Amino acid sequence: MAGKNRYPFPDEKDRNIISEPYLAWGLPKAASKISHGLSTDILSTLQRRLHLSNQELSELLMISPRTLDRRKKESTLPSDESERSYRIARLTDLAYQIFENMSKVSEWFEEPNYALGNKKPIELVKTEPGAKIVENVLGRIRHGITV
Repeated sequence: MAGKNRYPFPDEKDRNIISEPYLAWGLPKAASKISHGLSTDILSTLQRRLHLSNQELSELLMISPRTLDRRKKESTLPSDESERSYRIARLTDLAYQIFENMSKVSEWFEEPNYALGNKKPIELVKTEPGAKIVENVLGRIRHGITV
């Protein structure tokens, strides 16, 4: 497991997947960027990081597949979709710091987790409270606490 910020990349093939460490933004920068709308590039970032189909990504962001297709042709996301996208990207950054491999991150998000009531982390990150629960579990993993 990784210690502190692990950029540059321990796994060279992940260099293109972790192109922008959202975790490093900090709250003021994140709030400002989200309110103005994040670049739609974050959509392809999430798909690459978590190996998601268009259908899975639309479900994760709670938008229709048609809306997702439209968004991909635009330059920025609305603030609500920016917030959901940022939340998930930030958590994948955090998981990457711990697992040091994006394939392991993707697998972890898709596997039922005992500490999450046998739910998959990907199911919980759709909401802010669920994301906080996932973040807490990642923090315990980081510090070696058995979950």
